[in-house]
Amino acid sequence: MTQKKRTRLTIGIILVALSLPSITPMLMEIAYKLEMNIRYDIDGFDDNRTDYAGPPDDTNYNGNIIRASHVETGEPYLDGWDDLVHPSDIRLTVNGETIETLEDYPVQLLDSGEIAVEGLDRYNSAITYWTVEDKFTDQDFFAITILQNGYDTRAHGDGEVMPGYISTEDREFKLIKIAKDGNVSEELFTFENKSKLQTQLITEDFSGPIHYYLPPGYYYPSLLYPLLYPWITTIVGIILIAINFPTSAINRRRTKAIPTN
Repeated sequence: MTQKKRTRLTIGIILVALSLPSITPMLMEIAYKLEMNIRYDIDGFDDNRTDYAGPPDDTNYNGNIIRASHVETGEPYLDGWDDLVHPSDIRLTVNGETIETLEDYPVQLLDSGEIAVEGLDRYNSAITYWTVEDKFTDQDFFAITILQNGYDTRAHGDGEVMPGYISTEDREFKLIKIAKDGNVSEELFTFENKSKLQTQLITEDFSGPIHYYLPPGYYYPSLLYPLLYPWITTIVGIILIAINFPTSAINRRRTKAIPTN
């Protein structure tokens, strides 16, 4: 091997080695999303919505009537986004039977003080509805994902920490599953301890999309990261290794190692 080829091979190995810590979870995330798309058909309730009429808070799933309603419990206040919210007890029912009561959750009734907020948007993403079809097992269910902490924020001044705010990584959730026969089950999970399917049922927020392997908020690529590093550095490194790998020297050694008669 010439000195130039040895140098190019070394550069290629260094580029790949430096890129592996970043490129590995990205590749795993891509594989995870492919796995979820192949196995599950998951639908949210954001279709055909208007700006202020969110997903309907009641729906019919295989003859089961799922409904969310609320009763105000205290004086309204400004939340962390300066929206006027009303502390309320939110009641979730299936076929008229209460399956969950959420106490003192903020409910937004008006946007900009004059436009009525409707549907699940009143609950500021603390409650989301999903339909889930498992293509492998042929089992379908209706899912309600509930945010159990970090939903109650308060107005704050510039530079102040938002009272009530909890980071995405520290959030806790409850998943309520409703089978076609009306049977109800529930699962508790956290952002740090969630299954692959549970990850799909967490609504992305202002910090960006939710991932399984990557940290929350990874979304907008830039020229430097992740395009130049680690994708281009990995590709260039692999090309340099492939072109300059001493295959001829290895073949010669193998040939010498073969005994002759």
